[in-house]
Amino acid sequence: MKGNTMFELTRGAIVAGLLLAVLAISGPACASDGKTVATVAIPPAPELYAVQPQPLTVTQCGQCHPGVFASIRDNGAKHRFDCQKCHASFHAYNPKKGGWDAIMPKCSSCHTDLHGKTFTDCASCHVNPHAPKKVAMESRLLNACGECHTNPKDQLAKYPSKHSKLSCQKCHTSHGYKPSCFDCHKPHHEGQELATCIACHSVHKPMLISYGADVPPVTCGSCHGKVYSKWQKTPSRHGKVSCVTCHYSKHRFVPQCSECHGMPHKAEIHSRFPKCISCHIDVHDLPVMQQKGKP
Repeated sequence: MKGNTMFELTRGAIVAGLLLAVLAISGPACASDGKTVATVAIPPAPELYAVQPQPLTVTQCGQCHPGVFASIRDNGAKHRFDCQKCHASFHAYNPKKGGWDAIMPKCSSCHTDLHGKTFTDCASCHVNPHAPKKVAMESRLLNACGECHTNPKDQLAKYPSKHSKLSCQKCHTSHGYKPSCFDCHKPHHEGQELATCIACHSVHKPMLISYGADVPPVTCGSCHGKVYSKWQKTPSRHGKVSCVTCHYSKHRFVPQCSECHGMPHKAEIHSRFPKCISCHIDVHDLPVMQQKGKP
């Protein structure tokens, strides 16, 4: 019992001492009428509030929101303008924490139905409004590619190829992204430039091959190896003529000899041999007449 009494007396003394200390500290912050004004004494500074503060600049917003700033800088497209053009109210407390409906701007405030009545749920594709240019190929978009891109859809159906069997996202991993042909295909020849691929092959109808007069023979030779090898070695004048000079207009086109040569022989010879190759055998390696006096 004596021990407990001593403990209670000691604890009472400690509490009393703490109360005296608090009163000593808070004394200057008490008004003459005895009412407490504040727990600390901070002198007022009204001059700090004598000016009108300027709105934050975009750079200042970016100091606290560097990720958002970078998104707008790299993929903001036409959204690269003053933050406060959209965010008229910001840094407002929202108890919903994550449901920022009350203060976030609405797309319809600036945009009409840009994509028609099919796509009105903007955020389904433009998940990040600070990077509207960066649109992932999610199922919502993937299932409706043909709504906007009718020509590719029609071409893939009309001109079947291996490309027709692929989903759009196989090549277009994000909206607007165009891959290199070399991501899937080997070049026709060493040193081939990427631009030469689409000069012959339209990506949505790759088997409908067309080409211009500047396509080099080595490109043709990648598929037509035997003919190309023979043509390279021929001593005939055809060895100086590019493939596309004869096979113009479209792939697999075979011209008539008379288009270049007319009727070089007498009429009776042409009548007897209506097909030039009956005598001239191989257009890619024509027989060459030997000059007189030489074997």
